[in-house]
Amino acid sequence: MDIESIVAVLAILLALGFDFVNGFHDTANACATVIYTKALKPGVAIFMSGILNFLGALLVGTAVATVITHIIPASAVTLPIVVAVLLAAVIWNLITWWYGIPVSSSHCLIGSLFGAGITAAGVNGVAWGELQKVIVALLVSPLVGFAAGAFTTWLALTLSKEKEKDVKEKAQQTGIMRWLHIFSSASVSFSHGSNDGQKTMGIITLILATHFASHGYSHDHVPFWVMASAATAMAMGTIIGGWRVIRTVGTKISREKLSHSQGFGASMSTAIIILLASSMGAPISTTHTLSSAVAGGTIPVHGKGSLNPKTMKLILLAWVLTLPVAALLASICYFLLKLVWHA
Repeated sequence: MDIESIVAVLAILLALGFDFVNGFHDTANACATVIYTKALKPGVAIFMSGILNFLGALLVGTAVATVITHIIPASAVTLPIVVAVLLAAVIWNLITWWYGIPVSSSHCLIGSLFGAGITAAGVNGVAWGELQKVIVALLVSPLVGFAAGAFTTWLALTLSKEKEKDVKEKAQQTGIMRWLHIFSSASVSFSHGSNDGQKTMGIITLILATHFASHGYSHDHVPFWVMASAATAMAMGTIIGGWRVIRTVGTKISREKLSHSQGFGASMSTAIIILLASSMGAPISTTHTLSSAVAGGTIPVHGKGSLNPKTMKLILLAWVLTLPVAALLASICYFLLKLVWHA
């Protein structure tokens, strides 16, 4: 095996490493509300999330993966570009995880693809039409999540009667809402796998089509072994858990304790939005959609004054900065890799 083939194999392993990091970074998306309302024990919630992440990544299809493979034109893709993309995405994911900031692995990946593509090939290094559609989806989904989280929580709050004075009836309705909350949390895990798992599949397919095309690999087909390995890496990362981000989503967005209605409203609206996006091939941010839905769901339960402005500003800052920071990191990584490549 020649040196470039070895690098290509290492790049595939790095892609699976990114998927693993994505798993433990984004565990909060599904587990935070169900853990902090005590609907499920932490270990049970995280294990359930891991299994459903695996199934979502394996069963829903590859529409999102195909979109990822077309952001950089096939004629411009090289191995250094793909490695730079992965390095940048992993670096920013780990930095934000360390500080407990819920950021989007999707933003990391898309920003990195843009930065590496532009650095390597200028304006021809990016398929602008594809990139525009992806960025619109990434920017709109948190806004939809906020509105949907507020409405669904209001509806759940009304039906569950969590604010009613009749203690017996309130307890009965809250018990039902707890199980609905668990179901919605499971749905987020499944939908997260269906969208985020495909992004790594797309990157690995890009590597295979770039370096192993002679073995029959192409940009338009994701092999089953790629689907299975990406799903497994994400599931393993999820099961290990990402407690730093879980604490932020579960305790710092709202100043008040989460209720089952709020958890159900945020999780159910997030799951529906992500599954719709996955079916349309739109790579969106599970992290920002859920964080926005939790924030939106806080208002009908506790009022807008209960939102934690410090945490909201931090999440908003991460939302705004991740795309350009990931692009800059990928550009630097690509430049350094090219120096080593020609050394």
